[in-house]
Amino acid sequence: MSMETLNVIQFIELLIGFLGFTVGLPALVFYKKVKHFQASVRFLIYFVIGNFYIINLVQVLELVYASYRITLILFTILPVIIAVIKIYKIPVWSYIKKIGSELYHYILRELGFRSFLRHRLKEVCKAFKFLLRQAVRLLKELWLDLPFLCILIYLIWKICGDGILNNWGYGASDVPVHNYWINGLVENKLYIAGIYPMGMHCMLYYLATVLNIPVYVTLRLFWLVQYSMIVFMLLLFLKGCCKTKFLPYLGAIGFVGLKYFMEISYSRFEATLPQEFGMLYILPAIYFLLEYFKTRKAELENGENKIRCCSSWNLLGFSMSFSLTLSSHFYDSIIVGIICVGIAIGYSAWIWRRGYLFRIIVSGVIGVLMALLPMAVAFLTGKELQGSMYWAMSIIGLKDYTVLVFRIICFAVVATTIVSIVFLIRGIKKKTISFTENRPIHTEAKVLLIIFKLFGVLLLAVLLFLGWREKEIVFWGLSQYVFDLTDFNWMLYAVGIAVIVGITVLVGIVQSYFMKNMEGAALLSLLSAEVMLGIILVSDKLGLPVLMENYRVCVYFSYLIPAVFILALDNLIGILCFNRFIKIQKVIAFGMVIILLGYSTKEGWMKKSFGGGDLEMNEAILCTTNILKDNKGKNDTWTIVSENDELQMIELYGRHKETITFLEQMEHWNQTKEILIPTERVYFYIEKKPLNYADEYEGKIPEISEKQAQKALPESTGMNAYRGKNRSVTMSRMYYWAQEFQKLYPNEFKVYFEDENFVCYYIEQNVYRLYNFAIDYRYN
Repeated sequence: MSMETLNVIQFIELLIGFLGFTVGLPALVFYKKVKHFQASVRFLIYFVIGNFYIINLVQVLELVYASYRITLILFTILPVIIAVIKIYKIPVWSYIKKIGSELYHYILRELGFRSFLRHRLKEVCKAFKFLLRQAVRLLKELWLDLPFLCILIYLIWKICGDGILNNWGYGASDVPVHNYWINGLVENKLYIAGIYPMGMHCMLYYLATVLNIPVYVTLRLFWLVQYSMIVFMLLLFLKGCCKTKFLPYLGAIGFVGLKYFMEISYSRFEATLPQEFGMLYILPAIYFLLEYFKTRKAELENGENKIRCCSSWNLLGFSMSFSLTLSSHFYDSIIVGIICVGIAIGYSAWIWRRGYLFRIIVSGVIGVLMALLPMAVAFLTGKELQGSMYWAMSIIGLKDYTVLVFRIICFAVVATTIVSIVFLIRGIKKKTISFTENRPIHTEAKVLLIIFKLFGVLLLAVLLFLGWREKEIVFWGLSQYVFDLTDFNWMLYAVGIAVIVGITVLVGIVQSYFMKNMEGAALLSLLSAEVMLGIILVSDKLGLPVLMENYRVCVYFSYLIPAVFILALDNLIGILCFNRFIKIQKVIAFGMVIILLGYSTKEGWMKKSFGGGDLEMNEAILCTTNILKDNKGKNDTWTIVSENDELQMIELYGRHKETITFLEQMEHWNQTKEILIPTERVYFYIEKKPLNYADEYEGKIPEISEKQAQKALPESTGMNAYRGKNRSVTMSRMYYWAQEFQKLYPNEFKVYFEDENFVCYYIEQNVYRLYNFAIDYRYN
C-alpha cells in the first residue's frame, strides 16, 4: 500500500471516528429531545455535548490513573447503551427471555436452526428498516443542501488534499511538544510537562487510543479534520442565524476558497494546534448565547420565568462551549469574551435587564469552573505550571506573579465549586430553589429601558469612532495580516461591500434599539467584535497593551469576516423583501451562491493549496511508518538515530538518539572513544538534500558534500544544528560517517531505504556484543 493511500485511509478513519464519537453517539441519545430543531442546530448540540463528554471523561480517568483503551470504550459505549434502552423503551429483559426460550426449544429439537436464524434475520431487517427510515427522513430535510455540501467538501479537499497526499510531516515546530504531552496521557500522566489546557490533547489521545492509531499519525493528519470542522462550524452558525437557506454556503465557500485572504491568516490551519482546535467551539458558544436572547424574550413575553426552560438549555450549551474553548486554549476564550462584549453592545436593550443578565453571568461562571476545575485540582495537589503559562502572563506584564495569580484562581475555583454545590443541595432540600416554579417577572421602568438603549448606542458610537479615528493604522494592519487585495479594482468592490454593510447596520440599529425585535442585534454584535479585533490587531502600533500577537489575532478576524458579511446580506435581503416572501429570499440567496461559484472559477479567485508539514522529509515519515510496522510488538528493541523530530513520534515504541549528539560523541576521535546503542536494530536517517526547516533559510541550502563535512560541527543548542546551512554540515558529517562505517562492515550495515533526497541505513546486532559506532571518518 502506498503512503498516499495509507494517509487517506487513516484520515477517513480519524474523520469518521471523530464525528462518530462526538456527533453520532450523542445523536442516538438526544435525538428525541431535540428533533424539533433544524438539522444544523441539532448538529451543533450533538457536537458540543460529544466533545464536552469525551474531553472531560479523559481528564477524569487521567486524574484517577484509570485511562486505558478498555475504560475509554466502556465509559463511552455503556452510558449510550443504557440511555438508548431507557429513552426508546427497548424491552431488553423480554428479548433476553425470548432468545433463551428459543435456544431452549432448539436444544429440545422443537425449533430448527433455520427457524432460529430466520427470526434473527427478521429482527436485523427490522432494525435496518428503522435506520433506513431515519436516513430517508434526514435526506428529505437536507436534499436541497446536498449539492452545496458536496461543493464545499470538494473545495476543502481540492485546497487541502495536497497536504495529506504530498506533505506528510508536522505543520508546526511545536507539534512535537504536543506529541510529548499526548504520550504522557498514554502513560496516565496528565500535565506531564506542567499544567496547561489539555482539551486538544485529550481528544487526540482518545482518538489515537480507541481507534488504535499511532499518536504521531493522529497529529500529522488531524489538522484537516480540524480545519474541515472549523469551516462547518461557520456554516452551521450561519445556518442557525440566517433566515435564507443558501446564503450561509456563500460564507463558508468564500472562507475556504477565495484567495483574497493573506496567507498568514490561514497558514496556522495546516497544523494540529490547540489554538485552532479551540476555534471549533467559538461559534457554537456564540450561537447558543444569541439564541438565548430570542428564547428568553419569548418566555418573558409569555409570562414564563422558570429555571428549567428552553433559554436555560441554550445557556447550558453556551457554558459547555465556553468551557471547551478554555480547556483548549486561553486565546479562544479571550475571543469569546470579546464577542460577548460585542453582544453586550448589540443586545444592550435586553442584556442589562434583570431577567437576562444574572443568568448569563451564572452560565459564564459555570463554564469557567468546568474548564478550570481539573487544572485547579492538579495545581493544588502539587503540579507545576507549564512554561507557556508564564509566557502568556508575560504578554500582559504579570510574569513575576504567575504562580500567585494562578494559586488565587485555583482556590477561588475550588471554593466556588464547593459552595455552589452545597448551596444548591440545601436549596433543593429546603425547597427554596425550584427548577419548575414560575417566579414573578420583574419589569424595568421605561426610563431605564431608554437608558439601556442609549448606553448601547453610545458604546457602539465610541467603538466606531475609535476605529474611524485610527482607520489608517487599522487598514494598514488589515492589508498586512488579513486581506490580500493586490488588484486596485478590488477597492471598488470593497466600497460597495462597505455601503451594503453600512446600510444594513443602520437598519439593524433601528431594529435593535428603537423597535421591539432583535433582527439586527446579532449583526451589530459581530460587527462590534470585529472592530475591537481590528484595534487589537494593531494594538502595538497604537501604543495599547498587546493582548495577543497580531499573527494570532488575524486568524480570528478572518474567521468572523464571512459571518459579518453574510449576516449583513441576510438582513439586507430580508429588508428588501419586507421580511416576507421567503421563497423569493431563497431564490436570491441561491442565485448569489451560483454567481459566486461561477465567477470565482472564471476569474481565478480560488485560493492556492496549502496544508501538511514541511518540517520533515516525506522519506523520513515513510521510513518511520515502515519501521514501526516491521517492529510491531518489539518495543524498545530498536533505535532511530535522526534529528529530533522522531524522538516523540516513537517514544512509546522504540528508542531515539539525536544525530548531533551521536556526532559530538565521536568528535576529536581517538581509540578510547566509544558509542554503544544497546538495541537489536539501529536505523540512521541521513538527508542527501538537507531540508530547509520551516522554510526559514532564504537562500539555497547546499547538498551534502566533502566541503560541508570539513566545516566545524554546529553547536547542539536547540535546533541550531538543523537550521539553514548548519543542517547541511550535520548531514554531510553523518553521510561520510556512514560511508566509512559501511567499509568496515559491508555485509552488516545495509540500506533500508534510499532515493535522491534521503537514505536510511540499518544494522542488526547482538545486544551482548554491541558494535562501537565511534570511528574515524576523516572529518572528526
